[in-house]
Amino acid sequence: MNNLLLRMVSALMPLLERTGVDTYQLYQILRIKLMMDDRRPNAMFAGRRKATATGKTSNPWLVSLGTVVMGVLTGLVLIVFKGPLIAQTVYFSMFMVLMSMTLIADFTSVLLDVRDQYILLPRPVDDRTLAVSRILHISVYVFRLALLQGLGGLVIIGFMDGLAAVPLFLIQLILITFLSILLVNVVYLIMMHTVSPEKFKDIISYFQIVFSVVIFGCYYLLPRVIDFTSLVQIDLTQKVWAYFLPPVWIASLNEVLIHPSRATLLTSLLAIIGITAPIVGLWLVAKVLAPGFNKRLAIAATSDGNTSAPTVVTPNSTTKPNSSLVNQLAKWLASDPVENAGFNITWKLAARIREFKIKVYPALAYVPIYFLYFGLNGKGSIDERFDKIQSGSSYIFLVYLSTFVLSSILQHISYSEKFKPAWVYYALPISQPGKILSGMYKAVVTLYYLPYCFIIGVVGVVIWGPKVINDIILASVIGMIYGLLMALFMVKGLPFSKPVLLKQSGGRVVTSLLITGLIGAVGFGHYLLSRWETVIWILIIPAVAVYWIMIYYYKRQGWDSIELEEF
Repeated sequence: MNNLLLRMVSALMPLLERTGVDTYQLYQILRIKLMMDDRRPNAMFAGRRKATATGKTSNPWLVSLGTVVMGVLTGLVLIVFKGPLIAQTVYFSMFMVLMSMTLIADFTSVLLDVRDQYILLPRPVDDRTLAVSRILHISVYVFRLALLQGLGGLVIIGFMDGLAAVPLFLIQLILITFLSILLVNVVYLIMMHTVSPEKFKDIISYFQIVFSVVIFGCYYLLPRVIDFTSLVQIDLTQKVWAYFLPPVWIASLNEVLIHPSRATLLTSLLAIIGITAPIVGLWLVAKVLAPGFNKRLAIAATSDGNTSAPTVVTPNSTTKPNSSLVNQLAKWLASDPVENAGFNITWKLAARIREFKIKVYPALAYVPIYFLYFGLNGKGSIDERFDKIQSGSSYIFLVYLSTFVLSSILQHISYSEKFKPAWVYYALPISQPGKILSGMYKAVVTLYYLPYCFIIGVVGVVIWGPKVINDIILASVIGMIYGLLMALFMVKGLPFSKPVLLKQSGGRVVTSLLITGLIGAVGFGHYLLSRWETVIWILIIPAVAVYWIMIYYYKRQGWDSIELEEF
C-alpha cells in the first residue's frame, strides 16, 4: 500500500517542483517516514492506536471492518435520494465531514510535531519541502481510511450506475479526500501566519471542541427537526449557495461523465472546478503558506500553552492576584490544608490543560442535545413536540441527565499526558490522600457541575416557571451524591497523576452501570413525587445531610485505596 501511495505522490512531483519544493528531498522524507511508521506499529499516531498497560493494541482487522460497515451505512444515502447529483452531494458531504473530523481529532499533533526538525533543520531542507512532506504524510493514512470508508459506496454505485461509474467514483473519493486534507491544513497554516503560537493552540483546541459538538448535534438532532423527504427532489443547480460547496463540485463529475444527457454548462463548470481545486489548493499551500513554516512551528513548540503568565504582585502593588477568588473559595469549601491544596491544584490544572478541556467540554453540550433528542422523539410537528416538552415535567430528566457532565469529568480527572510532576503527592507526608481527593471533588463540583446546574435552573425557570426551583435543587444535590459514588468506586488516582495510555475501565463497567441505575431509580421516584411541592422541599434536607456524611468519609481514604504510579 505504501509503494502504491508513493507512486501516486510521484505523479504530483512535476507540479510541486514548479512551486519550489525539492521533490527528491520530499520523496526521501516521505519514504523514510512511512518506513519508520511500519517499524513501530504500536506507536503509529497515538490518536489512532494507543498501547494499553499490557502492551496490546486494538485489532486492526476489527477497526478496518468497522470502518467498512460504517461506509456501507453511509453509502445507503446513494439509494435514498433519487437524483445522482443530490445523492452524491449528500454522500460526499458526509464523507468530507468524517475525513475532516479524523484530521482534526487525530492528525493535528502530526502536523505540528517538531521532533523530526532536530534531524531535518540542520540539513538544507526548506519550509516548503517540510510543510508539504507533513501534509502528504498525513494524506497517506487518510487515504487508507478513505478507501475503506468508500468501499461500500463503490459497490453501491456499481449496481446503480454500472461498472463504468466505479473507477470514476474512486477518483471522486480521492479528490474529496484531498480537498478535505487541504481545507484543514490551509486553515491551520493561515492561523499560524496570523495569530500568536499561544492563541493558535487555543483556537485549535476550541475548534476541535466546537466541531465535535456540531457533528454530534447534527447527527442526533437533524433527523428530528428536518424532513429529509423534502430534500429528495431538491434541484441544487437552482441554489446559488450550492455552487460554493466542494461536494457539489465532485458530484458534478458523475453528472457530466456518467449521465451526460442531464449535464448542463453549469454542472460542467462545477466538475472542472472539482478537478482543478485540489491542484490550486496544493499550489497555494506550497507557494504561499509554507514559507516560514519551520520558524512558526518551532515557536509554537516552545510555547507550552497549558500555563498562563503569573500575576506579579509587589509589596506596593494594590492589584490582587487573579486567583484570589479561587483562594477564597478554597478556604471556605476546603479548610483543611491538604484538602485546600487538592482543591487549588485541581481547579487550576482543570482550567489550563488543553487535553482535559478537549475531552470534557463537549460533554457540556451533549446534555441538551441528548435532552432534545429524547424530548422531540414522537409524532406531530416540531411546534407540537416543543409544546409537549414545555407542558410536562421533563426538566427533571434534564437535570439528572446533567450528571453525565460530572461522570465525564471524573473519568478524565486522574489522567494527564504530563503526569510526571505528580511525584510530589507521594513525597509529602500525607497520611490521608482522601483529603486530596475530597478537595479534587469539591473543585470539580464548584468549577463545572454547580454552574452548569445553575444555568439549567435559569433556563428551567424561564421555560417551566418558578415551580421547578425545588426540583432542580433536589436533583442537583442527588447528582452530587451520584458523583461521590462514582468518585469512590471509579476514581482510583490523584488529580492528573496517571498516564493517559494506562487508562482502563473495563473491570469497573458493571459498577458504573449499577450506580447509574441506582440514580436513575431515584430520579424516577423524584419524578413521581414532583407533584407535591412541599415533599420535594423537605427531601432536600436529608439529601444534603447524606452528601455531607459521604464527603466526610470520602476524605478519610488511605493509601491502600489509591492506585500508585511509578515515576
